[in-house]
Amino acid sequence: MEEQQHRNALPQGFKLFEYEIQSVLGKPGGFGITYLAIDTHLRQSVAIKEYLPSDFAIREGRSTVYVKSSSYDESFQWGLKCFIEEAQVLAKFNHNNIVRVSRFFESNGTAYMVMEYQKGQSLTEFLKQQRVLTEAELKTVVIPLLEGLEEIHHAGVLHRDIKPNNIYLRDDNTPVLLDFGSARFAIGQKTRSVTSIVTPGYAPLEQYDNEIKDQGPWTDIYALGAVMYNAITGDSPPAATRRVMKDPMIPAVKIGAGRYSRSLLLSIDWALQLSEEDRPQTVDQWREKMLATSEEVSQEKFVTKQYWNSINIIGVGVIGLLFVVASYLGYKNYTYGIDLQNLLQNLKQAELKIAKEQSSCKADRKYLKIAQDYRGQCETKYNAASGLLKEVQRFKIGNEVLQTGIAENKPTGFETKQYYNVVNVRPTDTLNVRESAGTINDKVGEISAVGICIEYLGNFRFRKGGLWVKIRYDKIEGWVHSHYLDSNEQDCEE
Repeated sequence: MEEQQHRNALPQGFKLFEYEIQSVLGKPGGFGITYLAIDTHLRQSVAIKEYLPSDFAIREGRSTVYVKSSSYDESFQWGLKCFIEEAQVLAKFNHNNIVRVSRFFESNGTAYMVMEYQKGQSLTEFLKQQRVLTEAELKTVVIPLLEGLEEIHHAGVLHRDIKPNNIYLRDDNTPVLLDFGSARFAIGQKTRSVTSIVTPGYAPLEQYDNEIKDQGPWTDIYALGAVMYNAITGDSPPAATRRVMKDPMIPAVKIGAGRYSRSLLLSIDWALQLSEEDRPQTVDQWREKMLATSEEVSQEKFVTKQYWNSINIIGVGVIGLLFVVASYLGYKNYTYGIDLQNLLQNLKQAELKIAKEQSSCKADRKYLKIAQDYRGQCETKYNAASGLLKEVQRFKIGNEVLQTGIAENKPTGFETKQYYNVVNVRPTDTLNVRESAGTINDKVGEISAVGICIEYLGNFRFRKGGLWVKIRYDKIEGWVHSHYLDSNEQDCEE
């Protein structure tokens, strides 16, 4: 296969506009080939990634790429579309730890993205020499990558293929994240090929089911946690599918004891939880655990074992909030039983708990701080639930729902139609409409930044990124994030 992929590569000296191919960088992957090239205008080295899925495309002659048969054409074109979208998204980022895309273009029946090139080596090559990393070395790699991941996650983008081979270490040891897996994931969905989506050991369980579209930051966090596990043990974790029945993986907190801080080891084990709900939900949440001091870690352990009764009391409030959050993250179209009065009562219970701790533990401020922390957690979740309810109320379903929080499954549409306008989109950009709520790859159309009279179809879903609503605009029907819609007070019926 590798020999075939090298035969598919463009020859040395080949001209792509102002770029001249020098060599192939690394081993060609199954979805494309990356070249070292020279920008003949600026006399600078660049890396050029060519979309060439070797399973169903081949180069004929010196340059042009063709699908192997017409049956592969739909999959090829779908992947090409996602490859171009990925290049457009990456071009918007200017982060030192995310690969910088300076240009993309279509040619030879396929597409190319031009990226910055700097000397260095992959983390895979580095680990072959070092075997394992010290804690200081590991944090030098991971902490900057977390900053880059946080930026792309805030933009609604996932990497989907984090592994040592996609982490590049420059000569000054600064890391950069390469080779996003959007096109790879899209092709896997079209072809139903699980092996085209996952990298065993680094892919979480949800990536093995190409029907599951509710992936998120927790998906990338699992993969980076697996990279960290490799860096401290010398081996990648077992494939997620092997861990389901009887998990053979030795926890990091056990295998790395005495060589790494407990907070670092706990954060790795947290990231590698099989259930996505048990992992950190955001990079910031994970980083806080990773960088916790030994005192904070020991305090957490003390709370768990010695303060169980206190946690149970405070937990009454937290459990009520979690029921609300859990309903938000479900697959139902409507919200159920959002009762802020109960949540407020739970918050008051937490406040009473603090008052009790103040009277019983005046001599020990440590206990008081623990109680205050739990009160803060309760308040944060209450505020989040309040904000989500306000967002729901912008998309009315009828007075009975807003009063009772209960909705029956109603057919799409209403007797009185509701319309919205596009907001919060830059004039030079567009609002993408997705086939499913909460996804970033299955775009079915786009609406201009000045789009008005967008019909709301009455369905909404909560995902871990917020509220998504189903709309119709012209001939486009699909899902958009509620952040980009505002009520239209004009008459849109005509």
